[in-house]
Amino acid sequence: MMMNKDAIWGILVMILVAGLAAAIIDTGGVEVDLEPSVEQEEQIVVNETALLHDDGHLHAAPVLSLIAAEDDGTNISLSGFTIHAHPDQVTVDVVFENESIMQFTPDASGLWNVSFNTNASGLVSLNLTATHALENTTSVPMVVDVDRGVEEEEEETGSGGSDNNTDNSTGNSTDNGSGNQSGNTTDGGSDNSTGNSTDNGTGTPTGPTYNASDLGQFWLDMFMCQSDDEVTPSDDLTTSAVEEHECMVSITMNATHLTITSNGLPNHDFESTLACSQGGDCTAAQTYEWSIPRSPVNDTTGGHDAANCPSANGAYTCAPDRSDIAIAVNGVPFFGPEDGPGGDAVASHHGVFEEDRQPIELGVCHGHSAQGGTYHYHADANCLHWHAEEGEAILEDYDNSNPEAVAANTNTGNHSGVIGVALDGYPIYGFWGYDDNMNITEMTSSYRLKAGETGYNGIDDYEYIEGLGNLDVCNGHFGPTPDFPDGIYHYHSTMLNGEGDMGFPYFLICYHGEVDLADGGADCSGFGETWGPGIGPPPEGCEGGPSGQLEDVQLVSPVTVYSTTWLWLWLGMLAMLAVRWRLAGKA
Repeated sequence: MMMNKDAIWGILVMILVAGLAAAIIDTGGVEVDLEPSVEQEEQIVVNETALLHDDGHLHAAPVLSLIAAEDDGTNISLSGFTIHAHPDQVTVDVVFENESIMQFTPDASGLWNVSFNTNASGLVSLNLTATHALENTTSVPMVVDVDRGVEEEEEETGSGGSDNNTDNSTGNSTDNGSGNQSGNTTDGGSDNSTGNSTDNGTGTPTGPTYNASDLGQFWLDMFMCQSDDEVTPSDDLTTSAVEEHECMVSITMNATHLTITSNGLPNHDFESTLACSQGGDCTAAQTYEWSIPRSPVNDTTGGHDAANCPSANGAYTCAPDRSDIAIAVNGVPFFGPEDGPGGDAVASHHGVFEEDRQPIELGVCHGHSAQGGTYHYHADANCLHWHAEEGEAILEDYDNSNPEAVAANTNTGNHSGVIGVALDGYPIYGFWGYDDNMNITEMTSSYRLKAGETGYNGIDDYEYIEGLGNLDVCNGHFGPTPDFPDGIYHYHSTMLNGEGDMGFPYFLICYHGEVDLADGGADCSGFGETWGPGIGPPPEGCEGGPSGQLEDVQLVSPVTVYSTTWLWLWLGMLAMLAVRWRLAGKA
């Protein structure tokens, strides 16, 4: 009988030894090594469509972004980058006229450069798609349109009178605020009352103009800080160090939308203020991405939630009160008027009331940083078109002292240049515009404080009075601009209302055009002002931080589970054997 028990124990020990060997050496046909090869990596099946990398993670689908496109009439050259954890494992396919004309792989940093020859005329439309075969993920297609027909027409007419050879598809920014389709750089400004040179537009709606039904080329030309632009480093004046921050913007287009990516750094010297000096959150590069319609459409649906723009009475979608509502042409977000506690940040800054709930301070150009180093504007933003003359500095020579003085910083006697784009696709211009008689005037808001209120309660303290100022309930109007002489709906930045008081809402409070605020996922841009440590919980979808993306999640692979199970069984059996040997010794 003892022999039978010994045989049984022996069999159990053999099984457990085999299991331990399988856990260490081979599990499910996968050899576990400190440096697994790609072939080994491909054998670890997590599910039917995605595979596990050797770093134990699944990754987001690749994202394509265009840096520049150049066309000499025969050869089209494209350069860009691919955002992915393993860009050198991604294959990019280029399709022209429904036929794949080339495939390539970015380098390890994600950068790529390709070129091809074609004699095609008119609109040359290229469709680029990035695929990561290992995880079976594919990017959203990126469409690059090269309009050779427009270029030829400009050459025939001599548009712009410049010898600059700039292709329409490159998206080069013009620095004159009025823009042109050939990308010529002109200086349309003159000395203003403070002696500062601005480049904010032409005085009359003549010269190169744009198509109001498709603003794609307009935005390609208007946005600064693109790859072909000369970028002057900026300094955070809150710190004692001299930094060299550089703004960066990239724009891609498809048939209906532009995708704007930005690092959120301004193109001028700035102040992070209290988040930096007291909290250590000085302005830092971010990763922003917005989707903007190329052809804005007026919103006529009605029935919208009016909580953040009660005077609109549901006619239009309200802009967020304390997060990004628009994008400046230097890639910095415009925020709504309210501060973290819910007061009017601009009115508080100018002493209309005392903000006793949380210290709030705006820097030059009415911008500052929030937690996470997210720099943004609450008003003004016209610093992006202001250039210091020799011996001048922005803190001393850009007058930020009171609302009445701010617009004069960029007063050239001409219509202001565009300073940003609202999320509905309509442009936002600076302080100066045309009145009904086509005279240049400082544009004013039609909002005023309710009787007895100060702005302490933010939006709720203001009421819209039709005709009080130049602008409507959303803080815009329809009319000509130098870029659109036949007229376009557009917003203005305002520091004053029609009575000379605070120019709330400063940029806009509702969207005159159709807008999908859910496009692009959760709105996590209020980090540090509306949510974050010591303020409140994150919005849904923002649990991973201000980027709205969860941290990489470690997946427990079948290998780990299988190995751990066998290890515990082996340890348990060793304990049983120890007990048996002890009992046998006592016997």
